[in-house]
Amino acid sequence: MATQTKTCVYTILVGEYEALNEQPVAARSDIPFICLTDDSRLTSQTWKVVHVPTAFGMDPVRSQRIHKICPHLVDAFAEFDRSLYIDNSVILSATPEEIIERYPMTAGIGLPTHSFRESVMDEFIEVARLGFDEQVRIFEQLNHYMTQGDPSLAERPHWTAILLRNHSDPLVRKAMGRWASHVLRYSRRDQLSFNAALRDVGLTPDRWDIDNHQSWFHTWPHMPHRERFAGPRNPMVSHMPPNVRIRLEQEQAAAAKQAADTLRGQLESMTAERDQARGELEDAKRQLGACRMQLEHENQLLRDSLESARREADATIAATVAAIHASTSWRVAAPLRQLKRWIA
Repeated sequence: MATQTKTCVYTILVGEYEALNEQPVAARSDIPFICLTDDSRLTSQTWKVVHVPTAFGMDPVRSQRIHKICPHLVDAFAEFDRSLYIDNSVILSATPEEIIERYPMTAGIGLPTHSFRESVMDEFIEVARLGFDEQVRIFEQLNHYMTQGDPSLAERPHWTAILLRNHSDPLVRKAMGRWASHVLRYSRRDQLSFNAALRDVGLTPDRWDIDNHQSWFHTWPHMPHRERFAGPRNPMVSHMPPNVRIRLEQEQAAAAKQAADTLRGQLESMTAERDQARGELEDAKRQLGACRMQLEHENQLLRDSLESARREADATIAATVAAIHASTSWRVAAPLRQLKRWIA
């Protein structure tokens, strides 16, 4: 089928900040699954790993965004005229063929509506609150949009973790170029600029009204070993002087070493306490064993004493009975005892 030969599914991992999620559904699909990455060691059972250059060495987030927003500029996608992009944190439960059949693109681009944010303005506020980018950059962008009277601020935002696009559509290419320019100029959080960028070029995307966390074709989020602000992914790093960054890294390393030394000391103290407790337990076991042996010895002495007393009592009784039987009175009274037995 033409769709199968000209469509791909792709994701991007740049900066080595999380593990790659496998996509088991790929085994049921004829559409290739491609992972773009700068990690030469990355391997996968369900993705075809394709190595791509990093646009900005100190800004892996925007390097990732360029490949995400402009698939028509990726050399590896030259043979494809349509793609389904998914964030690495998204796991598909339906095949891309089923998704494309359910959501035919009338606008050349389709994606989900943000299911738990009412407006783009709300998205700005939440991104700032969570510290997902530098505050100055976020509010500069917001102020520019407000000054221009941008109506997109009141619109329902889109959820850009999933994107179905026609690469050959000129208007889509223009919109993606405008979107990329916003991300490079303003906040790296691309959902903040998506509505404004597409409104700028007059493109209204197809909206998919689904729950972002779980739908008939996906689940989210799956973030194995993610370090959101690791290394140069920290929003402060992209414009931090190298000497300041090195100093901060040295301070962080020193703090980490101090914390490790403290933990090591605590571990050694706990080990010593454990060994002492183990020794005390062994002493208590030995004392208990000695007490048990002493008790058994005393019990045996008591049993021997009771047995000796019983034998002495039996001997005394036997001697007394024998003396009685040997006495004159016993013999004299023998006829009377016999008579008593007859009478009875």
